[in-house]
Amino acid sequence: MKIKIRKQLRHYLLMKLLLLAGLFAIISCKDEYLYDNSEPEWLGASIYDYLKANENYTYYTRLIDDLQESDKYRDVLAKTGSKTLFVADDDAFERFFQNNPWNVSSYEGLSLTQKRLIIKFSMIDNAYLIETLSNYYNGELQEGSALRRSTSVSVLDSIPHLSGDKLPDGPFWNSHKNKGMYLLKDATSWPMVHFLEGSLKSARIDNADFSLITGVERSPNDAHIFSVKVKERDITCKNGYIHVLEDVLLPPVNLAEYLDQNPDSRIFSDLLDRFSAPYYNASQTNAYNQVNPEQPIDSIFEKIYYSAWDGRVRYPDGRLIGSDLLLPFNPGRNEYVSSAAGSSMQSDMAAIIAPTNEAMTDYFENGAGVILKNRFGSWEDTPDYIIMKLLNRHLRESFLESVPGRFDKLVDNNNSPIPISPGDISSSYVGLNGVVYNTNKVYPPDDYISVYAPVLLSEDTKVFNWAVNENEFDLYLNALKSTYTFFVPTDEYFENYLDPIAYAKDVKGVMKYWYNDETSEVNATVYTYDPLTGEVGDSVNTIDNYNFIRNRLLDMLDTHIVIGDVESGAKYYFTKNGNILLVNGTGADLKVQAGFDIESGTSINVVEDGVYRQENGTTFFIDKPLQAPLQSVYGVLSKTPEFSEFFNLLNGFPATSAIFLRQTNYYGLDFNVSLFNTFNYTVYVPTNEAILQAINDGLIMNWEQIDAIQDSGEKAAEIEKLERFLRYHFQDNSIFVDGETFYKLYQTATIKNDDAVTQFGTYKDKYYRLGINSDGQNITLNTENYGTANLIREDGLYNIMTRDYIFSNSPQSYREIDGTGTGSNFENSTIITSSTAVIHQIDNVLRFE
Repeated sequence: MKIKIRKQLRHYLLMKLLLLAGLFAIISCKDEYLYDNSEPEWLGASIYDYLKANENYTYYTRLIDDLQESDKYRDVLAKTGSKTLFVADDDAFERFFQNNPWNVSSYEGLSLTQKRLIIKFSMIDNAYLIETLSNYYNGELQEGSALRRSTSVSVLDSIPHLSGDKLPDGPFWNSHKNKGMYLLKDATSWPMVHFLEGSLKSARIDNADFSLITGVERSPNDAHIFSVKVKERDITCKNGYIHVLEDVLLPPVNLAEYLDQNPDSRIFSDLLDRFSAPYYNASQTNAYNQVNPEQPIDSIFEKIYYSAWDGRVRYPDGRLIGSDLLLPFNPGRNEYVSSAAGSSMQSDMAAIIAPTNEAMTDYFENGAGVILKNRFGSWEDTPDYIIMKLLNRHLRESFLESVPGRFDKLVDNNNSPIPISPGDISSSYVGLNGVVYNTNKVYPPDDYISVYAPVLLSEDTKVFNWAVNENEFDLYLNALKSTYTFFVPTDEYFENYLDPIAYAKDVKGVMKYWYNDETSEVNATVYTYDPLTGEVGDSVNTIDNYNFIRNRLLDMLDTHIVIGDVESGAKYYFTKNGNILLVNGTGADLKVQAGFDIESGTSINVVEDGVYRQENGTTFFIDKPLQAPLQSVYGVLSKTPEFSEFFNLLNGFPATSAIFLRQTNYYGLDFNVSLFNTFNYTVYVPTNEAILQAINDGLIMNWEQIDAIQDSGEKAAEIEKLERFLRYHFQDNSIFVDGETFYKLYQTATIKNDDAVTQFGTYKDKYYRLGINSDGQNITLNTENYGTANLIREDGLYNIMTRDYIFSNSPQSYREIDGTGTGSNFENSTIITSSTAVIHQIDNVLRFE
């Protein structure tokens, strides 16, 4: 403890001495200062003199002497400056010459560049004790948080010329294959990484983590520069500090360069290099040529990766790079700084989970990646946008969040867990800008294993893949904790889709949606359609309006996704937007219909080899888009004679209390039910005879009787009574006759406004309920007043599917689909939302009082 205090005191006095010396030089040219002509005995020699005086640093002082002519480092380390130097003694150099990555067997074999790198990479401007290396300043002092610090290496110290066979493959690299190029792997400084007691504690990195990261063991209070241990620290000199390392410190490379040099990560590195290019660096070219006029270089390029963070968002030719082809960060940037708020170069670095060649090959040939192999044949032929999803999963923006002790909390940018464990790491590497974990496993993105994967990876589903991406449904479909059934019409069959707004117009039309390879967008060709014969006519228009296409395909996506398993044995299933699908069969023999398909007798089939069992459900490729209902509740009730009496009662309300509406916020196919609110419902329609009987019995009045009432208060009371009576026939939740046996209470649209006791014990101000009893073939309805009604199956007026759309405007306000007529262009129309309902005829009216 006394030694530590003494060293800290000497550091403090050294700094004070330097400040006082400067102060006296400013305020007095005549007065003598105590240390004008002498120095404190405890201050010691200069860094150079200390090393020169010790017989065990001959190699290191030779390096300094050899660089005196070119870099003046003997002057720097002997006379001026405030430096921190990490040196190796002669024993360390002797071991180095026995085995090193430069294949240099003696001092004489070191090139000038190598000598320069050894010296400069071991030198930090300013004087630091080991304890203070973990502090840094970014507006205010940050204690114990520093992991990295800039060294004295200059970008111009090493500019290699790479032959063509050493360059990556790619359109911007291939033109340099013949002659090679001078290439900077990065144009920022070379930081050192130091693992110190304070910074390790601050980052909650324990000794087990440290061992996995560096490959070496540590004891309490040890200090390491990368993986090299400091064996003697805090040697105080008059111009700084010396720290002695156990081994010669060679500068490592950045993460991208390590992956490129590591033979066990070639596959992963080649995939990463797809998203890089050489960019001409004029400033470094000019700077180098000024320093080396005798050996000028025509062009110095810099290898830069595509990324919105510290990378490039444009290709070298100036074209904008698609956002789906941008990495989360530039893995080749030495001075990498996380994009997180408050981050600095000193406080954090990056990490890459890099599967080995063996892991990548095994995944592709035998694992879940077989779906990639079957689709593309090889890693090389897998498209960039597919590969990017894999890379994004393995590139980690924060090393501190990616240490082995926190692997159980590791998630990707979509908050999906990455199931890595410390046992998966075969080796690690600490580079200039972070850590690489070489793993024996691949951690595929959810896009590769979810119900979305077959769409993403198929050449035959470009339309739906575009729709998924533009509506950001990939995040939804990739939720592995849910179970989905995803029906996907293939591009070949993506035609004759009835647009609901066009269907409500005088000139009706169908759409063929198709992927435009030239623009990478989806277009729609519009054809005329005869609803009486079902005949499709000539094309009359082509729509490329992005908002129109996205809106229609969003509605379609919602109708093609079922939350759950449609092979569970039931017949009817709700889609994401509340539509209902009728499903028969399983697997390749499965047949599915939406509302209009049932009405028109159209059956949709699974295409050959179109069943994909995925991690979170099943994807079915089908031979036609599912067509949701194109009839509203109003449309069915108004056009069905057996429903006429019920319809007349619903349709007679004054505008102030209308149940059927056609106005702003309620524009639809015709008239919408005002009671609906983007949910699914059941409407029970008593027979005409039952309605007439209720009128005759005085339970309700028809509109002729109500209109004859002279007293306004009495008239209003009868209107309210009729409305409450009718609302009791509207039920939340759609139910079907489908073979399922159940008994359940459902809420209606009539609110209880008294304290009378009812069958189901409904409280005042709550909605009255119905008790639905199904034996699988028949349904009996039990009412609050102990009455009953039965669903009628004989006439087939049950399980009638409807959909009340809400459009941005009335369909009649748009021009016809062929562009004729007046009003706004048809392609400006928008589907806002909808409610669905199933209609059943029953043999009795429903009463609650």
